[in-house]
Amino acid sequence: MATVHLAPMTQDEYDEMMARLVPSYAEDNIKAGNWTAEEALDRANAQTDELLPDGVNSADAVLCTARNDGGEIVGRVWIGFRSGDRNAAWIYEIEIDPTHRGGGYGRALLAAAEQQAAQRGATSIGLNVFGPNQVARDLYTSAGYDMTSIQMSKPLI
Repeated sequence: MATVHLAPMTQDEYDEMMARLVPSYAEDNIKAGNWTAEEALDRANAQTDELLPDGVNSADAVLCTARNDGGEIVGRVWIGFRSGDRNAAWIYEIEIDPTHRGGGYGRALLAAAEQQAAQRGATSIGLNVFGPNQVARDLYTSAGYDMTSIQMSKPLI
């Protein structure tokens, strides 16, 4: 079974994550039909800036890098705590590097994120997954996550 060791994210690691995360989040929202291509990048930047006003040092966030037993970075996670409700944690980003996917690191990082949230007093944790991401959906379901809402759409053109 794969194991991960979490460490606070450095500024450089944060900058690297954001350089991938913001355009990817914008693209996911374009594909989902939530945003237009013209507005997507600005909206993605605005949302992440609002959630992480002080970047890697934002008070309501835990940003960690995950390393394997050999010390290699295998992924990263961003856990947020909803303002006014420290009992509810939210996984805004969980990512396994492509070269390490399929080796159990996703499940290990998810468990480590849950442990981090519980250590900070959270009694529940949630996340969002875009519908076409079947691999992630299967992981979360097998890890005990229940579906709490479904958005559906159909193109008319």
